[in-house]
Amino acid sequence: MPVNYYNSTQVYPEWSELSHYGINHLKVGDIVQLHYHDANEYWIIISGRGTCTTEGDTYEIGPGDMVLTKRGDEHSLVVTEEMVAVYIYGIMPEGGRVGYLFKGVDDVK
Repeated sequence: MPVNYYNSTQVYPEWSELSHYGINHLKVGDIVQLHYHDANEYWIIISGRGTCTTEGDTYEIGPGDMVLTKRGDEHSLVVTEEMVAVYIYGIMPEGGRVGYLFKGVDDVK
């Protein structure tokens, strides 16, 4: 069984349904701007609270909640209580990009 250590290069076996992950430590008042990804993204809230928007709907989120956002759908976050969240990318399509992408800037033409 392969192991990905947090602060090292992430390598995923061919059979994996994941392509990237990380841990965010966010302070009260932090804002994650409206953005999208080239893969489905999943947030698991470990601690803290916030207000997220995904696919045009707004939700109050907290410990134990999971936010599921489809590839290409925009989402954002406003942190209302210091937060630790794990984020996971699903399968990345060929040529897909890791990181925040912004409509009108990073759209593939």
